[in-house]
Formats: sequence, structure tokens, C-alpha cells
Amino acid sequence: MLLSILAVLVVLSPIVIIHEFGHYLACRLTGIRVNEFSFGFGKILWHKKKGDTDYQIRAIPFGGFVEPAGPMFHPEGAKEPPKPYEFAAKPWYSKFFMVVNGALFNYLLAAFIFAVLVFIQGMPETDPVKLPAVVGSVAKGYPAANVDLKEGDVITAVNGTPVANWQDLTTAIQKREGDLTLNYTRAGSAQALTVPDSAFNPAAPKTLGIAVQPTYVKVAWYKAIGYGFYECYYWTKFSLQSIGKSFAKKKAPELAGPIGIVNIIHQAAHRSLLDFVFLIAMLCVAVGMFNLFPIPILDGGYALVYLWEGITHKLPTEKTLTRAVNVGMYILILLVVYASYSDIKRIFFKPKTAVTTPQEANHVQK
Repeated sequence: MLLSILAVLVVLSPIVIIHEFGHYLACRLTGIRVNEFSFGFGKILWHKKKGDTDYQIRAIPFGGFVEPAGPMFHPEGAKEPPKPYEFAAKPWYSKFFMVVNGALFNYLLAAFIFAVLVFIQGMPETDPVKLPAVVGSVAKGYPAANVDLKEGDVITAVNGTPVANWQDLTTAIQKREGDLTLNYTRAGSAQALTVPDSAFNPAAPKTLGIAVQPTYVKVAWYKAIGYGFYECYYWTKFSLQSIGKSFAKKKAPELAGPIGIVNIIHQAAHRSLLDFVFLIAMLCVAVGMFNLFPIPILDGGYALVYLWEGITHKLPTEKTLTRAVNVGMYILILLVVYASYSDIKRIFFKPKTAVTTPQEANHVQK
């Protein structure tokens, strides 16, 4: 339990701090005074005022905030204009930059983590000719699960045909007619087994149910940086496409709420360090992407308001803004309730399944 609590703090802390630092830095660059820069909510445990800013650590370490000087929107009919250092006094592009910079810094942190992981571990080899025919894992419910194949087994022949790489293996399996005889080595010892034709699913007669053991290729640091940014693009695109497909099929999208996120962190904490760090990067992408959604009360919603100001040279009315914020609040509450309900149903009322690791994401199921 203690490990899981520490894991949650270790994962969420950098995501929150970097997000709020993005807002803070944008304020400093655009001349907006920052009254408070807080990590956490609730009672103040520690604070130090430097210049105009009070830096704080609060009792509830899940979240944080940056409080710029002045209101987000200058009140209608105010007797005095906003002071030059207040948020509302700045041009629309400065305000836009301030509200989106938190999410952008989440993406920068994610890109940095992805780049470091790629530099340390390398990029997964995707050419099947260069991949050795080594079993990475055996999928439940497939023929391979009913025989003695195990992770690390090196397949050397299929039905008497020599196998030199993963391409040879998949080609040989696709050509099978009837029983499938596999020759393989385990810990240097040559062995053989037969998978009967009856073990194959008629709906997938060419699927044995094994995944390739990933092989990684070292890359230069500058290429690792490029891959880091590409990973951010890939996972953002993947998430948006998944949501879009769910709506197109008139199905509720798969969402993870607070319970689900804590459960994922709990599982990652009991796996490898690389998996755990990978999860931080993935959640950074998720937080950055979610905050840019054009929902009132989120950063993306405020960004939309300031874009509108830039186009029309005026802000929506105070009444319109208030209604938009209320709608945004209701939307967020509904999303949290729905996601929490999905978490409870998925975690507590269905068989638990392993969370996909970065290595498993690169496996090729055959």
C-alpha cells in the first residue's frame, strides 16, 4: 500500500509541477504578475515569498495552481481599467499563450521522457527479417497456450522447414495444413512438439498465439529526441482516433478516471522501472491533451475565448462566460462520474487483465 501511495505521488507530482510551471513561465515572459504558485491544495505546509510571488506547498498533493494578478476577465462597467501587470490588461495572444503553455509543458516533459527511454533502451526493431524467432509471450485462449511453448523459446523449424527469423516463422505458419510441428531450443536443449489441427480456432486457423520477443536497436541522441516528439504525436493521434471511432460507432469511449489511474500506477509500480517511467510520459500526454480540449473551465476552453477575442477584438459578455463556465463544470463532473463508474466496473466486476507495457505494445501477434 505504501509503495502504491508513493508511486502515485512520484507519477503525479512532476506532471502537476511542470504544468503549473508552464503557466508560471508564460506569466513571467508576458509581464503578468503571479501572486501564488502552489503545489497541492488545502492547508499551506510551507511557503516562501520571493518578489511578488508566494511559493507554496499544500497538504493535498494532487494538483496545484498558479494565481495571476487580477481576474481572468475584466468586469463589465468597471470604473478603472486593469493594471498593466494584471492578466486582463494583456493582449489576447499573451493570454492565449499563458493558458495553453501548461499543456505544452506537459508535452515537452513527455517528449523528454520518451527521448531518454529511447536513448537508453533503443528503438524496437520492426523488420521481421531482422527479428529472431524467439517467443516473447504466449496468448491465452490460443493453441500455443495449450502446449509447452514458453517465453524465450527459439523456434528453429516448422513442419521440417528451417526457420531463421520471425518472417520465416510467420510464413511457415501461414502455409500450415493440418497439424503443426515445431522444433525449438530452450536453454540450449533441442526440443519438439506438435500442435494438432483441432487446437486451432476455425475463425483464425493460421493463428498460433505467440508474440515476438522485442529486439531494440540503439539510436543517436538527436534521433532519440525526434522519436520523443513523435511518440507524443502518435499517442495523441491514437487517443483522439479511439475517441472518434467510439462516437462513430455510437459507443461510450473508454475513459480512465481517478480510480483507474491510481490502479494503473499501482500496477506499473510493481513492474520494471522503465515501465513506470513510461507511464509518467503517457500520463503527461493525456493531461496535456485533455487540458487542451475546448471545454469551458479547461485551458482549452479559455484558449478558445481568447482566440475569439483576437478575431472579433472583443470578449464574450460576462453573462455568456458565466454560463459557459457552468456548462463546462457540469461536463467535467459528468465525465468524472462516468469514468469512475467505468473504473469500478472494469476493475472490481470483471477479471483483471494486464496493462499493456511499452514492450508489449511493440509485439507482433501471430
